[in-house]
Amino acid sequence: MGGIRRESDPLVRFAVLDALANVLCPACKLWNTGHGANMMREAVSLMGGYGVTEDCPGFLGQKWMDAQLEATYEGPEAVQRLQLSITMTQELFLAHCRSWIRDLRQIAAQHPGTGACTLATSFQLWLRTLGLLQDAKDPNGAKLYHKTRQSVTFALADALCWLLAARAQILDVLELGAQGPANPALAEGLPGTLAFLTDLCHVQSARAAGEVGRICAELAFGYRPHPAWTGESCQACYDAEDLDALEGIIPGIAGAARACSDVTETGADHPAKAGPCASLAGLEPFARLRLKLDGCLTGARLAKDRAAEALTQVMIPEALDYPV
Repeated sequence: MGGIRRESDPLVRFAVLDALANVLCPACKLWNTGHGANMMREAVSLMGGYGVTEDCPGFLGQKWMDAQLEATYEGPEAVQRLQLSITMTQELFLAHCRSWIRDLRQIAAQHPGTGACTLATSFQLWLRTLGLLQDAKDPNGAKLYHKTRQSVTFALADALCWLLAARAQILDVLELGAQGPANPALAEGLPGTLAFLTDLCHVQSARAAGEVGRICAELAFGYRPHPAWTGESCQACYDAEDLDALEGIIPGIAGAARACSDVTETGADHPAKAGPCASLAGLEPFARLRLKLDGCLTGARLAKDRAAEALTQVMIPEALDYPV
């Protein structure tokens, strides 16, 4: 009864919808116009010089130019990122994210080809990175996650947009699968359409995972000073003589340490690099989750190949689709 009462409470419903709208609205504007303009540029480039002429099928040149304007009016991209950097940290929205992770795991169990499991892990990595940055400071003691530090907040906002877009795509395909058979115009070729769109979901989820992994790794590690060849940093290095002495007690330790760690060889210069290997201290859970995300990309390229093969079988009628 308590759960039903809370769901029917208009104030609770308002708070839930407000938390979602404050994130989804700027994310939709930022993603659709920004990413859309990039995709239009690629579409034009596929056609070569023909792509910027009025005779090009689809009027790609005009649509590409329109996309540049859409990215600016009704709030330029920087404004949307600024709003996202504030609203996406609200606890009610973060609770939604954690709920979405559970939902995506369930979707993956029933529809593994959608890439929903990859997306769930990506959401986990994003949440972990946000938590790390909100608590972390740079070497000068300044907070990393701050509204004036847009190199951090804006990057996380962009990463979230990748996740939200891929999630919406998966949910759309699932809705099509549920409602499509009742539509006579869709029922006949629905299985093939669903297979194609499912592969596209997998491809987009993998692309989102790659972008999120890159952004989160740069933010998690990028604000830690790289160690140099100083006495303090070299305390973590192995001494070659000590390793050789331990070899008699622990066979193989010398070779293993030289393969994966910094070793100070007697009478020799330091290895030809900037400094000792960076430490993962404090970021081991992040590194394990990032490694798991890389493994979640399994099968993504196979899905892309299937989608590309399906596209070669599509016939596009020559028809004007852009008003003069």
